[in-house]
Amino acid sequence: MPESSVILNDINKVFVPCRTVLEMEALTSLLLERYNYDMIKEIPKSQPTSQSLIEVFKVVDVEPLERIIEYFIDVVVNRLKPIVMYERDHHDRFRMGNVVAYTKTRMCLYLALHRLKLKFLIIKDFMDKFKEKRFQLDKSQDEGYRSFLSAFHKDYTEKNTMNLKLMLSTKRVSERVSKLLDTKDTITNDDIIQALTFKKYLDDKNRIKFIMREIKASLFVCKVMLAKIDVQNPFSISRETLVDSEEIMISQDFIPELIPAISKCLLENQSEQLKDCFKAYDFMMNNVLEGISSAIKIASGGQIELELDGTIYNTGNIFNL
Repeated sequence: MPESSVILNDINKVFVPCRTVLEMEALTSLLLERYNYDMIKEIPKSQPTSQSLIEVFKVVDVEPLERIIEYFIDVVVNRLKPIVMYERDHHDRFRMGNVVAYTKTRMCLYLALHRLKLKFLIIKDFMDKFKEKRFQLDKSQDEGYRSFLSAFHKDYTEKNTMNLKLMLSTKRVSERVSKLLDTKDTITNDDIIQALTFKKYLDDKNRIKFIMREIKASLFVCKVMLAKIDVQNPFSISRETLVDSEEIMISQDFIPELIPAISKCLLENQSEQLKDCFKAYDFMMNNVLEGISSAIKIASGGQIELELDGTIYNTGNIFNL
């Protein structure tokens, strides 16, 4: 990963101070390995206390994990203030150099939304390149992998791991931030990466389930913080009819059904059906990314407006591979 002042700025100002977002994401992912997302889906609306969430996550008396939840709820979430909900035009607002992205009280919320959007962008990047190459896998992707789904999962895992290593970097932090790291809990960077990426040997069905767990974990963390600022339906898009991007994110009709359907069409050389699947996929993916960008705009009071593929913070070079 190339060194740059932008990366160093994000590491020191955002990724290290907001490490709790990744810790909560990891905890939620581990919970979802054992329990259905429906168990926690409505919890954010109740604005849970740290103690109630500790009980839901079943980590009572597990001190390092209790501390993660306590810090997330009692410090990070409680620091958030409700936003004024009104419409106005915002012109010429861009991410680069935008002070609002580094506002201390909202930074962890922005990072959580950044992580959620990034997971879909990783999927989109793989699918876009696959389509550009006329529905052919790279030799490097195909070698040793028997299916489209295994290549899909491998690409997602590698890019996500690269991004986590960038965000959890301790080699390039400033001396001031390095001192903060000395007081961290006993949950290490490797523990977080292991929790979020450890599933290497899975069949096709469980590869998709794993990726969906990661998406739902990010979504849950975002919604806990968004509920605190009184934004209950952050991912809805107003058009002729209201589009609920959140429901698309977790819908069986999207990633759990469409990605295997694309794999099946590829295996059986069903070119027309493959094109139809991609049309449906493109429609849903665009709605999801638009919905997340809308949530970012709402959370920033209209000051952060992103393009469909835009991110708030640096992603290193994961999309150049």
